[in-house]
Amino acid sequence: MLSTATIAVLVVTGTTAGASPAVRVVASGPLDSMRTPVGLTAVGLGILGMVAGAFRKKKIQPENQRKG
Repeated sequence: MLSTATIAVLVVTGTTAGASPAVRVVASGPLDSMRTPVGLTAVGLGILGMVAGAFRKKKIQPENQRKG
């Protein structure tokens, strides 16, 4: 259980942080326009790799074959 002093500090800290949000303005660089196509390509290749891996024929090592 938290003491009342700890709760008071948390409340003051939370209201202070909420009252003065830090604003960051960053100029867009030349690579920012490539962010979306590169991300979508990475996701597409990842999905394609998972699908190809699911249908890949697994090789059975000779020492792992069942004797029968």
